[in-house]
Amino acid sequence: MKKLFIAGALMALVPAVAAAADMSGAWKIDGSFDAMGIKYSITCQLKDDGGKLSGPCKSDQGDVQATGTEGGGKAEIAYDTTYNGGPVHLDYKGDVQADGSIKGVIDAGGAQGTFSAAKQ
Repeated sequence: MKKLFIAGALMALVPAVAAAADMSGAWKIDGSFDAMGIKYSITCQLKDDGGKLSGPCKSDQGDVQATGTEGGGKAEIAYDTTYNGGPVHLDYKGDVQADGSIKGVIDAGGAQGTFSAAKQ
């Protein structure tokens, strides 16, 4: 009987866990390229459509359109922007933390950085 109760309680939690995985909403991303002395923040308004992420992002450098994926405790977003007048494609790849935030690496096609993101 105890095993049935525990199994039932765990089954009741499954929808709550699935709902918590929705990454829709405003996210603040803090990025850093320490080797170049660059630190910045960008805020993205993401929509999670079955694990596919998309939405506009705003920063001091201007507005961009982000796309990405989430699932299995991982999240990726990417967008094209400019830096010092030249085009740059940024890929953010990270792990979802226990508190729902994301931490990982940024690939700028040569330069590597780190980031953390938190839902606002």
